[in-house]
Amino acid sequence: MKKIHRHLILYIFELIVLISGFVVILNLNFSFWKQFVVLVFLLVFYSLIGLLRHARDNDMHLRVVLEYIAISLIIALLFILLNITRI
Repeated sequence: MKKIHRHLILYIFELIVLISGFVVILNLNFSFWKQFVVLVFLLVFYSLIGLLRHARDNDMHLRVVLEYIAISLIIALLFILLNITRI
């Protein structure tokens, strides 16, 4: 519970940025590639914030890095597969 309180501002900031990015992707009539670029920026932001938080807590392990990379790749792959007809 202490870790949540220590990182509450970071979590709120990250949540606001991610929700805003997904709202932009869903609501604006961008081409597929513009939406994909926004998604890539969001995923890089998500990964960097998470890795920086783990580095600050001295909790950085290879498993953590691979987990952030895997989650980002899965989300990007799902986006591509759901929009395959628009490519």
